[in-house]
Amino acid sequence: MATVLTVGSQLACAHGGSVTLTGGRTALTVGGRAALARLDVLGATISGCGTPATSSTKPCLAVTSLLAGEATKLSVGGHKVLTTDARGLTDGVSADGPGQWSVRSAGHSSLVTS
Repeated sequence: MATVLTVGSQLACAHGGSVTLTGGRTALTVGGRAALARLDVLGATISGCGTPATSSTKPCLAVTSLLAGEATKLSVGGHKVLTTDARGLTDGVSADGPGQWSVRSAGHSSLVTS
């Protein structure tokens, strides 16, 4: 089981940068915070990435994709909500390859989906 993500959740790139969450699906709130869907995360900005800008590396600045973490049974307005299993890619490049992001904290434990 996984917890539903909201604008109060914490997402981060693999290099310590924080994803800024600004929008959400207001028709579903948890603790007064809007639930997140794919559209709310794609394009979100990232600040504080530890990857330096060099000729072969680039810090993570934005979320570019969602690879996993959409709920199978819960949606809002036709959009599947995201869960703590969410992860994806960023526009960053490090010595390890493309930048990746994942969930650091759901920010609550109230709404869990299977």
